[in-house]
Amino acid sequence: MTSENIPPTGVPSRKLAATSWLWPTTLADNLSRIGAWNLPVRQAALLFYQSALSLAYTQDDIPPVPGLESHVHLPVDLPWKRGAAAVYAVISRLMELAGNLSPWGGVLHPPEAPGLLESVAALWREAAPGWRLLVENVPGQGLRRHWPVIQSLELPVCLDVGHMMAFGQTWLPGLPGLWERVELLHCYAPGTETGKHSHLALDRLTPGQEDELRAVFEALPAKTPVLFEVFSEEDLRASLEKFYGLHHEWGTAP
Repeated sequence: MTSENIPPTGVPSRKLAATSWLWPTTLADNLSRIGAWNLPVRQAALLFYQSALSLAYTQDDIPPVPGLESHVHLPVDLPWKRGAAAVYAVISRLMELAGNLSPWGGVLHPPEAPGLLESVAALWREAAPGWRLLVENVPGQGLRRHWPVIQSLELPVCLDVGHMMAFGQTWLPGLPGLWERVELLHCYAPGTETGKHSHLALDRLTPGQEDELRAVFEALPAKTPVLFEVFSEEDLRASLEKFYGLHHEWGTAP
């Protein structure tokens, strides 16, 4: 499949997202370039991976881009040792900083202790900020221990298929009520080394991984956005081509 087969912006389909780091330039410039594309990508994932660097942004660094939606990937170094209030203060501040793009949700790597996740989620529920707090399956935290909290507080989930494939989380789809909670999918090829993963373009999937991905899309709600979690324009375009090519092979709508 060639890039000519990628539908342009405006063709009705599942919502597709790109990361806010595709070129080695500013966040604002990355967002502007994504917004200007004639590609079926109308959402950006704001990569706030590091707390201090992300909190140093101002709203001028994250300008509004006409027609571009957003969500936030929250820091992986949140101050969990300082307690739920400190963690939620960072989360809420970052969501405010992204306000020009009105992010619909924030993706959270859960702490080891389910009780701490519960405390942060309770603060989010109490604040009722208008954006979703999504819990992601990550290496070492496949969500099994956290599932009672996720269910009791009705938390949405970000399903990372690369983590699922690479870290033996193939039992995840069997969690009760999973699919009704999946509100974002992280999609990429994780590589083939057991217990490790990379963020590779989808054209690097093995045949077995393609079968796993097909099963995911057969269960995934049609309204769930898909983020191609790769970090270059080349890998994004290759992922889009493979994404539409696979759906053509499967005989399914993207």
